[in-house]
Amino acid sequence: MMHLYLVRHGAAEDAAGIPDALRTLTAKARRRFRKAARSLARKSGAIDLVLTSPLVRAVQTAEILAGEVKHRAFAVLPELAPEHDVAAILKAVSRAAKRGSIALVGHEPQIGRLVAELARVPPARAAKLDIRPGAIIRIDVIGLPQARAAEGRWWIKSGPRHKGLPWKKEKAALAKPKRAASAIRQEKAAAPAKRKPAPKPAAPPPPATSPSEGSSPVPV
Repeated sequence: MMHLYLVRHGAAEDAAGIPDALRTLTAKARRRFRKAARSLARKSGAIDLVLTSPLVRAVQTAEILAGEVKHRAFAVLPELAPEHDVAAILKAVSRAAKRGSIALVGHEPQIGRLVAELARVPPARAAKLDIRPGAIIRIDVIGLPQARAAEGRWWIKSGPRHKGLPWKKEKAALAKPKRAASAIRQEKAAAPAKRKPAPKPAAPPPPATSPSEGSSPVPV
């Protein structure tokens, strides 16, 4: 069995004014990936071989990994450059080793395609993989270049280890939409008008009283 650690390089500087192949990691990406590499070292121990894409940002990521994790060999694998397909990568890896543990440091969408191919994820489901910069995914494989069996064990990204493969989070259900104002007006127009209660009649005035007999006349 082979333990593969598929690594997407950390976030790189903007490409303004420099060739894409020469882009370097940001300072923040270096700090974050160093945490992920230390977490990998605690969980997995030594790695037999670290293979990296020749692009600068991938080489820098692989160097951080090699600095934190004990390893026996380190090499650049040209097939991990973005223009190569999954079949070429797997053939090159099978020539480099038949068993043990290997870290492959590359790019997206290349790493996602490797995960989908090895774990036999259907295309519709593969679109939901969420492999962020600096992520590390472990897949146990039997047989390369045509894997006879494979299992996505866990993944990490500068934090705790998560079981399985990294999937996009499902969006929360949308709140019930508010009814349009026009629909509300139509409903009000169709509803029978409520009759206002008739006003109560005013109370009659009290009857006038006449002066009692024998009373003194009012002076004029």
